[in-house]
Amino acid sequence: MKSIIFALAISLSSCAFAQKGQPASHFTKIYTPGIEAPVSASIYYGGGPVMSGSTNLYVVFYGSWPTKSVNIINGYLQRLGGTHYYNVNTTYSDTTGAHIQNVAHYNPTTNSYNDNYSMGKTVTDAEVQTIISNAIAGGHLPNDQTNGIYFVLTAKDVSESNPALGSFCVQYCGYHGPSNSIVTGETIKYAVVGNPAQCSSGCDGNVAVFRDATTPNGDVGGDGTISIMFHELSESVSDPNVTFSNGAWGDLVTGESGDMCNFTFGTTKIAANGSHYNETINKTNYLIQQMFKVPTTINGIGYYTGTCITALK
Repeated sequence: MKSIIFALAISLSSCAFAQKGQPASHFTKIYTPGIEAPVSASIYYGGGPVMSGSTNLYVVFYGSWPTKSVNIINGYLQRLGGTHYYNVNTTYSDTTGAHIQNVAHYNPTTNSYNDNYSMGKTVTDAEVQTIISNAIAGGHLPNDQTNGIYFVLTAKDVSESNPALGSFCVQYCGYHGPSNSIVTGETIKYAVVGNPAQCSSGCDGNVAVFRDATTPNGDVGGDGTISIMFHELSESVSDPNVTFSNGAWGDLVTGESGDMCNFTFGTTKIAANGSHYNETINKTNYLIQQMFKVPTTINGIGYYTGTCITALK
């Protein structure tokens, strides 16, 4: 584990964008026993905008994903908007007074696309952006600069790396950021999440944290993916321009909203199959990481005290 931490430090110190003074990230760190409690009770707001419109989710299933995993992910995303769980994100606002809305739209028919290894089984961040670019240019997904967040979910047999952050299963389970390269002249928000079945002891909450033999819906890949997606989605709407000059919550000074509660789950229950879960949506159980709640009223740039919670009613 020391070698992993050392490698992470090297990767962050070499990032061209890490120039705000303190070590920070825009990715879901792999689970490290004993150090996953919030790193501090405060998160930094840098003055930039939040995504305050109706958020539209788009998914590229890259490579071969089991049908069961796809169904779990699709079902979760279809029902996430409007839940008490996603409502935690509405506490985030910006200097214009705009707040994140408890609205997330996803229709598997129009908002998802299967890419059959167009870039091979070893992909870089640049190739991930090409995957999204090709999906948009080919008419498989809409061009949605304003309200869209594009997820590339890499299959279990795919290796993914980012030169600034490291590699999936070694340094991270997923990451997000803005890109000016996916569509020329536009800023597209995107995220990458690898299949946690590739490294369940580092990227799946049930296996890594609770040592469960299974997950709430009996599928490590699908169940583990949705928690990481929630982490990256929440950070995308609260800090959409991270790595740019107008970052918002986290802003590469502190961790972002998901980082503050990375792999913490609050009060859990035991499902019929013996696995832990903490959220039920449409009679389906999930284990989803907590999110950092901040004051609903802010007074400008600076640090704000918050807490990890499971839901906001």
